[in-house]
Amino acid sequence: MNNFSGIAKIGGRFRRADEGQALVEFALVVPFLLLFLVGIVEFGRAWNLHQVLTDAAREGARRAVVFNPNITEDSVRNTVKAAIATAGANPNSATITVTGLFDDTGDPATVEVAMPYRFIFFGALKQWTTGESTVTLRTRFTMRNE
Repeated sequence: MNNFSGIAKIGGRFRRADEGQALVEFALVVPFLLLFLVGIVEFGRAWNLHQVLTDAAREGARRAVVFNPNITEDSVRNTVKAAIATAGANPNSATITVTGLFDDTGDPATVEVAMPYRFIFFGALKQWTTGESTVTLRTRFTMRNE
């Protein structure tokens, strides 16, 4: 078998040699697969934090609507911060807004939580393209006063 510029002579006929084709295709596809995998992990982390914020807002709203004269806006905020801290996030970076706390029975009370989130891998890309490296995750929960 003579090998000359990727052409091999087999059985009296010339045929192209394709031993490295799979390796080249793999090398071309791997960066896209890795980027896709990192994107899935990044989105999963952001979604997890959003779920934590939603749960914290729900706990704060529940605390706000239960009739108790000792409940204050600060106690509702502390409830939300404790729920965020339990999940391992920094509650000091969260912005917590409470509305309708002392309204009449049946009127809605809302707790809104906003928190900046920075993607680990895509944060640098976002900063390079938009000038900002964070995304603000927002959620709110509304319940009726008891």
